[in-house]
Amino acid sequence: MLRLARRAAPLGLLLVLFSQSAALAATVIWTNNSGTPHTSTGDSPLSLWDSGSVGPAQTFQFQFTAAGAYPYHCTFHAGMGMVGTVTVKMKATPASGGAGTMFQIKPASKNAASPFVYEIQMKEPGGSFVHWQTTTAKTVIWDSTGLAPGVYQFRSQLVNTNTGATSGFSPGKKVTITP
Repeated sequence: MLRLARRAAPLGLLLVLFSQSAALAATVIWTNNSGTPHTSTGDSPLSLWDSGSVGPAQTFQFQFTAAGAYPYHCTFHAGMGMVGTVTVKMKATPASGGAGTMFQIKPASKNAASPFVYEIQMKEPGGSFVHWQTTTAKTVIWDSTGLAPGVYQFRSQLVNTNTGATSGFSPGKKVTITP
């Protein structure tokens, strides 16, 4: 986020992460600190938001409710490097537990509405991320019964099932099965 602020500051548009609650929702506020209009526009093909023209000293906010990476740009100044990515992390509870623990994997703060779904991938210790589950539920249960101790990871992306458009994947969320 610091890199984004450094890029945007010369052009006058700053990104401020306003809040991220325990429920995963993240409200992001863009503030225009320059003397010229800017936009905050979600990149295609997902294109979840478009602020329209944000004048000097004005703000625009958008609430992200699903884990993922969401690239965006200023329509007026993308060619000048005014681009960025909002990254929303997923949650998992508990953070660790013995084999047989029921972990709550949370890709979102609310259930997905049609045509959207959450694609969740899992990474076993020493492995690579692979498809684990596609769901519309904001929370799913991962039963660790019979699994080896180690660090497992989960990541998620938002998918539009009508168009195939996706966000990027969220960073991996680690959970540990203890011996």
